[in-house]
Amino acid sequence: GPIRKQRLTALAEAAMLPLTDAPGSKYLYSNLGYVMAGCVIEKLFNNDWEAVIRERLFTPLNMTSVGFGGIGTLGKTDQPWPHAANGTPMPQNGPLMDNPPVMGPAGTVHTTLEDWAKFIADHLKGALGEKALLKPESYTALHTPGLQDYAKGWLAVQRPWAGGLALSHSGDNTMNHCVVWIAPAKGFATLVCINQGSQSKAADEVTSALIQLHLKG
Repeated sequence: GPIRKQRLTALAEAAMLPLTDAPGSKYLYSNLGYVMAGCVIEKLFNNDWEAVIRERLFTPLNMTSVGFGGIGTLGKTDQPWPHAANGTPMPQNGPLMDNPPVMGPAGTVHTTLEDWAKFIADHLKGALGEKALLKPESYTALHTPGLQDYAKGWLAVQRPWAGGLALSHSGDNTMNHCVVWIAPAKGFATLVCINQGSQSKAADEVTSALIQLHLKG
């Protein structure tokens, strides 16, 4: 059925499950939380989340390479080939090699490093109070941690190498892994991508090397 109906169906089914903890008492990451946010956006704008985020985020930031689903052209090695956590190449690449579209708001977006950097640069400018896509108070809200240092999609922690606040986000669709760290006080960010799932240790090692090279060297 239509993608908006799929997402509402997913939420209706989830709503029948009992809560494991009282709301606001404990941090528990859930992809469904982002699907719920996507449903709110679709209700407010009466349009698919994919169309809204392209119009209001990707287009203003000139992120022209953005797409949804797995990367590469089916059967061609024109993008890094996705691999499982154990290093086994996936049987195919292309748009269908990803989480189902219903989970789009939780992370089916793909883009080039150059365009991803435009999004990260906008958050960096916003954290510094410089002219950016959103109002300064919006970035403050997005970057302010709640339970267990988790903000609105960001891990917000204090790090000496960052000169104070450091923001991080990592993502994994079991076939690719990426992580970003932002140090607003240093005007610095690192973006790391690996075409193998569950590679947080390797991504952290590369990130540490970049920080050592540019901030501690």
